[in-house]
Amino acid sequence: MDELKKTKLIYSGELILFSIAFIVLGVLELIHVINLSENFRLIFKIVTLVGATWLVADFVWSLKSEKHRKSSPIMDKAMLLPLAVYLYVFDIYGFCNPSLNYGYYQIGVPIPFFYLACAYIFQGVYHYYKPLPILLEELEKSKEEDNKKVEASEKAEESEKIKEE
Repeated sequence: MDELKKTKLIYSGELILFSIAFIVLGVLELIHVINLSENFRLIFKIVTLVGATWLVADFVWSLKSEKHRKSSPIMDKAMLLPLAVYLYVFDIYGFCNPSLNYGYYQIGVPIPFFYLACAYIFQGVYHYYKPLPILLEELEKSKEEDNKKVEASEKAEESEKIKEE
């Protein structure tokens, strides 16, 4: 198996494993295996508000910076924007109505997990067939370094042969 295929499998597999973890967490919350305390609900709202802001900022950064766009394609960033919108609405509504019943959180918390799972499954399959440009660049760099090492060792062997003669 060549290096490109190994790299694609590792990256895609990693994304799909994350998606499986998100599905498990979402299902466990949905069927009441995981119960959310008041403190957890507050922390979840704060963390997801910050996370949604990061998703939007990262998307804008990708639009503005050619260098950042190379390492993370705009499609990957744009795919997460609906999640950011959902999290803003969910969190603001939760902060404005502190006396919401548990059902709001039982349904509202797993939705981001399921959305992320779907997005990561798609990205895992998509990036297997169309790898990230930065992965291809890194593979090319490692091949060049390997070639330089081989050339250096061949030159060293040639110089040793000349010395022996």
